Formats: sequence, C-alpha cells, structure tokens
Amino acid sequence: MKKLILLLSIVFISGSAMAQQEIQYTNFMFSQLNFNPGYTGMGDGICAQGLMRQQWMGYKGTDDEGGAPNTAYFSIHSPIKYLFGGLGLAVSNDKIGFETNTSVRLSYSYHLNIGQGVLGLGLQAGFINKQIDFDKFRPVDPSDPLLQSKAVESAMNMDLAFGAYYKTENYYAGFSATQMQGLWGTKAEFSNKIAAPEYAGHYFLTGGYYWQMPMAPAFTINPNVLIKTDFASAQYDINVLAWYNNQMYAGVTYRATDAVSVLAGYRVESGFLDGLSGGISYDITTSAMSAGTAGSFEIYIKYCFKIVVEPKPQKHGTVLYL
Repeated sequence: MKKLILLLSIVFISGSAMAQQEIQYTNFMFSQLNFNPGYTGMGDGICAQGLMRQQWMGYKGTDDEGGAPNTAYFSIHSPIKYLFGGLGLAVSNDKIGFETNTSVRLSYSYHLNIGQGVLGLGLQAGFINKQIDFDKFRPVDPSDPLLQSKAVESAMNMDLAFGAYYKTENYYAGFSATQMQGLWGTKAEFSNKIAAPEYAGHYFLTGGYYWQMPMAPAFTINPNVLIKTDFASAQYDINVLAWYNNQMYAGVTYRATDAVSVLAGYRVESGFLDGLSGGISYDITTSAMSAGTAGSFEIYIKYCFKIVVEPKPQKHGTVLYL
C-alpha cells in the first residue's frame, strides 16, 4: 500500500498544476462521500456531516465584487444490511466568482468482505445546476456575444459518479470518477443559446494508513494522500495526522503549488455525545493568490449513531407445568 501511494505520487508530481477540480476540501479524509460513492455506508451506523469552506478569505475581485470560492456541503449515509451495502445522500453548494454550482446526489454501494477488510463498489446519480450571473461581468470587448446577456442564467444536467473504496482496520484506499456525464460531451446549455460550458470527468485516488507507535501506544500516526486529475492537469494533497487516544488529532497537509495547511479536531467516544466529531483547518496560501488574501478556512461537524431495536419479550406456555 505504501509503495503504491509513493509510486502514484511521483507520477503525478511530474505533471501537477494548481487547479480547482470540482470542490476542494482540506479535510478530504473525513469527507470521502463527496467524491467517492464507494464509501457509502462505510461509517459506524448512520452518519450525518456538514462542512463549510471559505477559500482565499479577504479576496476582492474586479470592482470589489469578491468571488473567492465559498462551499457548503451536507451528507448522510448508512449501511443497509438488507441491500448488502449502503445508501447515501450528498448535497453541495459551491460559489466561485459569478458562478454557483448546486448538486444533489443519491448513492448506493455494494459491500464485499475481502481479506481483512470491506470493499465498497458504489454508484452515484443526481443532478447539478450551474448558474452564472452574466450581469456582473465587465467585458473588455462590449460586443462579445458570450457576455451580451444581462441576466442570471442557469442550466441543469444529470450528474453521475462511480467509485471503489476498500478499508481495513489499519489502512484504506479508494478510486473514483465524478461528473461522468462529461465523458459523452454533456454541456450546461443556457437559455441565451451561446454560452455552453462543458462538463469534464474528474478522477480521484486516495489512501491512508494508521500506525500505532510501539513505544507510545496512545499515539497513532495517520498519513493520507489524495490525487486529483481531469487529465488536463493534476494536483495532489499529502497529509499527516497524529492521533491521541483515538480521539484528538492535529496535523499538516501540503497541497502542490497551492497551500500548506494545519488541521485539528476531536472525536467523542463516550457519554451522551458519543459519535460526535468535528475539526477545523487553515490553509496558508503559497501560490500567487497569497497576495491580498488571508488564507482559507474550513470547518466540519459529523455525528454517527446506531438505531438499536430492543427485542420484545415474549411469553410461551410449556407442557412441563401441566
């Protein structure tokens, strides 16, 4: 597993470039369902999560219009033993510049026990709505036909994804493809009949390992990696978390040509709030976008619980009492 991650990292490093590929998350290791439907139902019971990200805080675009990426995300999923897997729902709203993308995706994952772990093979289907406010553009050429519209245009399309996710007690690995509708040339066609942005397929490879320190068993070192590409550009995130008693963590992430991040979080494992966890991250921008911005901030909260149905007591007569 370690050799595979290292090899793939080297391959993609050679051609990496900064790009906003779908939605970018620093806490990707805690938000797997967003980009891999194979993860559906892999949590500990019913798991609901909310996440918010503000990228490049303080950035001001043309005429102080702003435009820095701003993301809100919610998901819920659960194993369903009668379906031999899990079901899930993911909703996201991503704003960047004068464009807003809203997606709603339903997912199903079929679970197989393989070796010491579980393999999830998942499909995801839903819709994505792309909205652009053409009135806010300031064209260099006023006659540009793409910017003649002065209205808010929107287009809705089907959104498809698939993924495979394998996890054991000590490590996990996943591969997925999103926006598969782009493979057959799907476009977001607006009512002005001129602008028609094309969707592009995105591919994700992720993995992680949990190593309990022999001399300090209360500490666990957890490296994680995420590689993203649309085959036009690629980007990778390398992360290392240090867990204490499997409850509290802190760590750092390096995102190629973009940022260095610090992360921290806590997980409750007893009492009334058992199953509640959350974390924050702060990205220190290292690209040219560092000028005029105060970095990026992300926060998430997650709650997992199980519904336990107590067996109903039953009384039966017996001939032994006759």
